[in-house]
Amino acid sequence: MQERMTGSLWVSRCLSAAALALAIVSPASAEWTKDQRAKFIGACVDRCLSTPSLSDRSKATCPTFCACTADEGEKIMTPADFDAVERASAEGRTTAKGAEWAQRNLSCHTPPSTR
Repeated sequence: MQERMTGSLWVSRCLSAAALALAIVSPASAEWTKDQRAKFIGACVDRCLSTPSLSDRSKATCPTFCACTADEGEKIMTPADFDAVERASAEGRTTAKGAEWAQRNLSCHTPPSTR
């Protein structure tokens, strides 16, 4: 025999189901703020374009490479993580998240068709 749920039990189960559904369908990324992303990509593209050893053909890929790098960072770092990595970098240090990000960025060096 099926028991009837009381009002509070029903609400509790509905909220639990909603939280589970949200957790399942939510993206796994920790999106940076728009300002963080824009500043990172802008600085990345500037550094990339100013690399004297890059050919003009390679320089043309700088925006794509930098967007890929940002995408990889957003998959593993919250905005607070990003700030911590930036601070550490300015001090000549790295963080565990920064090291992980550097490893993930290796995929950005491959042509998009082979990623």
